[in-house]
Amino acid sequence: MKNLKTGIVYDKIFLAHDLPGHPENSKRLQAIITELNESGLWDLTTKLITRSATTDELRLCHSEEYINHVKNFCENGGGYLDADTYTNEYSYNAALIAVGGLVDLVEQVVDGKLKNGFALLRPPGHHALVNRSMGFCIFGNVAIAAKAALLSSKINKVAIVDIDVHHGNGTQALVENDLNILYASTHQFPFYPGTGSIKEVGKGGSKGTLLNVPLPALVSDDGFKEVYKEIILPKIENFKPDILLISAGYDAHWDDPLANMGLSLSGYFWISQQLKEIAEKLCSSRIVFVLEGGYNLKVLSAGVVNSIRVLSGIEDFNDPLGKSPYSEPNVSNLIKELRTIHKL
Repeated sequence: MKNLKTGIVYDKIFLAHDLPGHPENSKRLQAIITELNESGLWDLTTKLITRSATTDELRLCHSEEYINHVKNFCENGGGYLDADTYTNEYSYNAALIAVGGLVDLVEQVVDGKLKNGFALLRPPGHHALVNRSMGFCIFGNVAIAAKAALLSSKINKVAIVDIDVHHGNGTQALVENDLNILYASTHQFPFYPGTGSIKEVGKGGSKGTLLNVPLPALVSDDGFKEVYKEIILPKIENFKPDILLISAGYDAHWDDPLANMGLSLSGYFWISQQLKEIAEKLCSSRIVFVLEGGYNLKVLSAGVVNSIRVLSGIEDFNDPLGKSPYSEPNVSNLIKELRTIHKL
């Protein structure tokens, strides 16, 4: 393990999926790559050779009709698949390579060829549903990777932790019937997309595999630390996964333009540390971060680089914006209710 590096998935085609002026544009990824290079981390990581996902991999979560629709739509020049999600002629191939690259990254981490990983994917994925796009997302990157990982003889259980400010309704819908996948999400509520209430815990035999932590606006570092210590980490420990997949959105930061939460970059660094530590304890150190949201470029680039520092075993981090200037609400009653519901 000492000689293994953190793996990175990146492909220039992710930049070709672009619409200037849209919040989810190629400048997000360009800012991250620039920061990685300036920090020296780019050269300390292993870059995977990317490939397109197969139709069989996509069908782990999506209907063939939808897959073909996206393909034909993009081949004809693209446009908006829904009110929020744009495409162009490159978007289908970018989405295919995002899925294929992530599946391979997870496989290499599972096989012990890489220490851990961060997939710098565009388009993101946690809102995508079985038969339609949503919220800037085309295919369910993390959900597909989770189901693909379960095909390995080395993986019996996967835990997905979603730290994006928006609830990953797509990921939840795609995995909620699988008792071998835990989906845990902290998100601003009520907020887009309107899902992720405290009562959404899973159905039938999979009841208990969904952990939704609906947070009021402005919850900051202290509240998130309480939630993780009292709820998220114990839930993961009880589930005993073989790998952790992190839907890494950096839009819960207090200065993100599309949301109203209060995390700082210091708080994000702490969360990354906690997730890495529990992966070391439970999952033979298997953990993969996957880029989702984050729309303040300074926050996004610093946040991703800080998480990669954690994965690489580097103790220091960068927080140029500091703590939230707003007072945060108390979450003790929410935590009490969650402990009762999830028997923690």
